[in-house]
Amino acid sequence: MKVFRFMSKVEFEKYKHNFTLRNDKKHDGKTNSIGFCFLNLEEYTPEEAMHFLSGIVSFDICAVFETEEKLNKTYGIYAKPIDPTGNIMADIINLLSGFNDHFKANEYCITSYNKEKFKLLKYSENIWKQWNPTEIQENLKWKEVSG
Repeated sequence: MKVFRFMSKVEFEKYKHNFTLRNDKKHDGKTNSIGFCFLNLEEYTPEEAMHFLSGIVSFDICAVFETEEKLNKTYGIYAKPIDPTGNIMADIINLLSGFNDHFKANEYCITSYNKEKFKLLKYSENIWKQWNPTEIQENLKWKEVSG
Protein backbone atom coordinates (compact mmCIF):
# COMPACT_ATOMS: atom_id res chain seq x y z
CA MET A 1 0.00 0.00 0.00
CA LYS A 2 1.26 3.50 -0.82
CA VAL A 3 0.44 6.04 1.86
CA PHE A 4 1.47 9.57 2.70
CA ARG A 5 1.79 11.67 5.80
CA PHE A 6 2.43 15.33 6.57
CA MET A 7 4.93 15.69 9.42
CA SER A 8 7.38 17.92 11.22
CA LYS A 9 11.05 18.11 10.30
CA VAL A 10 11.85 16.51 13.66
CA GLU A 11 9.74 13.43 12.92
CA PHE A 12 11.21 13.16 9.41
CA GLU A 13 14.79 13.40 10.70
CA LYS A 14 14.10 10.70 13.29
CA TYR A 15 12.66 8.48 10.55
CA LYS A 16 15.69 9.12 8.29
CA HIS A 17 18.08 8.26 11.15
CA ASN A 18 16.34 4.91 11.63
CA PHE A 19 14.54 5.61 14.88
CA THR A 20 11.36 3.65 15.55
CA LEU A 21 8.75 6.34 16.00
CA ARG A 22 6.04 5.66 18.57
CA ASN A 23 2.69 7.39 19.14
CA ASP A 24 -0.14 5.95 21.26
CA LYS A 25 -2.25 9.11 21.24
CA LYS A 26 -5.99 8.65 20.85
CA HIS A 27 -6.93 11.65 18.76
CA ASP A 28 -9.73 13.87 20.00
CA GLY A 29 -12.56 15.27 17.96
CA LYS A 30 -14.34 13.78 15.01
CA THR A 31 -12.12 10.75 14.57
CA ASN A 32 -11.43 7.30 15.94
CA SER A 33 -7.73 7.38 15.05
CA ILE A 34 -4.90 6.31 17.33
CA GLY A 35 -1.23 6.98 16.67
CA PHE A 36 0.31 8.07 13.37
CA CYS A 37 -2.24 8.71 10.63
CA PHE A 38 -1.60 8.19 6.94
CA LEU A 39 -3.79 8.66 3.88
CA ASN A 40 -3.95 6.16 1.03
CA LEU A 41 -2.44 7.51 -2.19
CA GLU A 42 -5.19 5.74 -4.15
CA GLU A 43 -7.87 7.73 -2.31
CA TYR A 44 -6.31 11.21 -2.11
CA THR A 45 -3.34 13.08 -3.46
CA PRO A 46 -1.21 15.07 -1.04
CA GLU A 47 -2.16 18.18 -3.01
CA GLU A 48 -5.88 17.53 -2.35
CA ALA A 49 -5.31 16.63 1.29
CA MET A 50 -3.44 19.88 1.95
CA HIS A 51 -6.77 21.70 1.73
CA PHE A 52 -8.60 19.69 4.36
CA LEU A 53 -5.60 19.11 6.65
CA SER A 54 -4.53 22.75 6.80
CA GLY A 55 -4.35 23.88 10.41
CA ILE A 56 -4.36 20.29 11.69
CA VAL A 57 -0.99 18.86 10.61
CA SER A 58 2.57 20.12 10.25
CA PHE A 59 3.36 21.18 6.71
CA ASP A 60 7.15 20.90 7.09
CA ILE A 61 7.34 17.64 5.12
CA CYS A 62 5.00 15.42 3.13
CA ALA A 63 6.40 11.91 2.78
CA VAL A 64 5.12 9.11 0.55
CA PHE A 65 5.79 5.58 1.74
CA GLU A 66 5.21 2.04 0.60
CA THR A 67 4.36 -0.49 3.28
CA GLU A 68 3.01 -3.98 3.69
CA GLU A 69 2.24 -3.37 7.36
CA LYS A 70 -1.32 -3.90 8.49
CA LEU A 71 -2.64 -0.41 9.21
CA ASN A 72 -5.81 0.21 11.19
CA LYS A 73 -8.48 1.69 8.94
CA THR A 74 -10.02 4.58 10.85
CA TYR A 75 -11.73 7.83 9.89
CA GLY A 76 -11.60 11.56 10.35
CA ILE A 77 -14.32 14.13 9.69
CA TYR A 78 -12.94 17.13 7.80
CA ALA A 79 -14.29 20.34 6.34
CA LYS A 80 -14.59 20.33 2.57
CA PRO A 81 -12.65 23.21 1.08
CA ILE A 82 -14.99 26.08 0.28
CA ASP A 83 -15.37 27.21 -3.31
CA PRO A 84 -13.99 30.74 -3.49
CA THR A 85 -16.59 33.38 -4.35
CA GLY A 86 -13.99 35.85 -5.58
CA ASN A 87 -14.65 38.04 -2.54
CA ILE A 88 -12.02 37.27 0.08
CA MET A 89 -14.05 38.83 2.91
CA ALA A 90 -17.15 36.79 2.03
CA ASP A 91 -15.03 33.63 1.84
CA ILE A 92 -13.52 34.27 5.28
CA ILE A 93 -16.95 35.00 6.79
CA ASN A 94 -18.38 31.81 5.25
CA LEU A 95 -15.47 29.77 6.53
CA LEU A 96 -15.57 31.20 10.06
CA SER A 97 -19.36 30.87 10.18
CA GLY A 98 -19.15 27.18 9.37
CA PHE A 99 -20.87 27.46 5.99
CA ASN A 100 -18.95 24.55 4.57
CA ASP A 101 -19.76 20.90 4.20
CA HIS A 102 -17.93 18.08 5.95
CA PHE A 103 -16.89 14.65 4.77
CA LYS A 104 -15.60 11.43 6.27
CA ALA A 105 -12.10 10.49 5.12
CA ASN A 106 -10.50 7.09 5.55
CA GLU A 107 -7.32 7.24 7.57
CA TYR A 108 -4.82 4.46 8.10
CA CYS A 109 -3.14 4.45 11.49
CA ILE A 110 -0.37 2.66 13.33
CA THR A 111 1.24 3.29 16.72
CA SER A 112 4.84 2.84 15.52
CA TYR A 113 6.77 2.91 12.28
CA ASN A 114 10.34 2.97 10.98
CA LYS A 115 12.45 2.66 7.83
CA GLU A 116 12.36 -1.11 8.03
CA LYS A 117 8.58 -1.29 7.70
CA PHE A 118 7.85 1.92 5.76
CA LYS A 119 9.94 2.46 2.64
CA LEU A 120 10.26 6.15 1.74
CA LEU A 121 9.51 6.71 -1.96
CA LYS A 122 9.59 10.51 -2.15
CA TYR A 123 9.10 13.61 -0.06
CA SER A 124 8.37 17.29 -0.41
CA GLU A 125 9.56 20.07 1.89
CA ASN A 126 8.31 23.53 2.86
CA ILE A 127 4.72 22.81 1.92
CA TRP A 128 3.49 26.25 3.10
CA LYS A 129 5.75 27.97 0.59
CA GLN A 130 4.33 25.82 -2.20
CA TRP A 131 0.68 26.20 -1.25
CA ASN A 132 -1.89 28.41 -2.91
CA PRO A 133 -5.11 28.01 -0.87
CA THR A 134 -7.32 29.19 -3.73
CA GLU A 135 -6.50 26.28 -5.99
CA ILE A 136 -5.56 22.63 -5.90
CA GLN A 137 -1.95 22.30 -6.97
CA GLU A 138 -1.06 20.09 -9.84
CA ASN A 139 2.07 18.87 -8.14
CA LEU A 140 4.27 19.57 -5.16
CA LYS A 141 8.02 19.66 -5.72
CA TRP A 142 9.11 16.12 -4.89
CA LYS A 143 12.50 14.65 -4.08
CA GLU A 144 12.63 11.06 -5.24
CA VAL A 145 14.41 8.53 -3.03
CA SER A 146 16.52 5.84 -4.68
CA GLY A 147 17.28 2.44 -3.30
